[in-house]
Amino acid sequence: MKGETLNSKTELRYPETENCWKRIGVWGRETPRCPVLEEMIHCRNCEVFTRAGRNLLERILPDEYRNEWTELMAAKKEEGIPGTVSVVIFRIEEEWLAMRTQVFAEVIDPENLRSHSLPHRKNPILTGVINVHGEIQLCVSLKEMLGIEESDAETKDRKKSRRMMVMNSDHGQWVFPVDEIEGIHRVHPGTFQNVPVTVAKSQSTFTKGIFLWKNRNTAFLDDELLIYSLIRNVQ
Repeated sequence: MKGETLNSKTELRYPETENCWKRIGVWGRETPRCPVLEEMIHCRNCEVFTRAGRNLLERILPDEYRNEWTELMAAKKEEGIPGTVSVVIFRIEEEWLAMRTQVFAEVIDPENLRSHSLPHRKNPILTGVINVHGEIQLCVSLKEMLGIEESDAETKDRKKSRRMMVMNSDHGQWVFPVDEIEGIHRVHPGTFQNVPVTVAKSQSTFTKGIFLWKNRNTAFLDDELLIYSLIRNVQ
């Protein structure tokens, strides 16, 4: 078969094929380059890359990840009240926030990502660039953007399950870290309260309203204004 031929040829001509697309392929910078890259044109045409993707999809999920999603799927589904909005609720430091589910592309374990700072840039909002599935994306700090204060030492000691959230926009994707993700929920705009005067000015600017979730005040963010402001800040 053609796939078997390409696979055999690739491994014979360059035996170290693990993550080769990130090192000597189209997303890598190491030399010498992959000896079959010119023939394949792009790594996605190579059997090694295809097989790696297949293995990734078929891998055994960690127990923690499986249990987390089992609980989410098994939870009682809320009735679809007309006008409700699907949101993802998450935490940064001690602030609980929410944005429309539609703007998110995925959630990634930070251990699977490596961010790189940008030289000669001192913008606290733009923390660097990050490789997401072979594509370079901007990594930003919503903590700085929203003016969220650092947690005190006692709070910082508690266990965090940090995640990297990938947000879509017409200008590409934005990646930002969060300390905890509550999950996907539905809220009705009729339950929104006015933003308290005690909320930081920068955070209130992006907050459409406050709603109560599990006895926590949660800020529903204006994702369109947030993305617009991110674009202005990183230019």
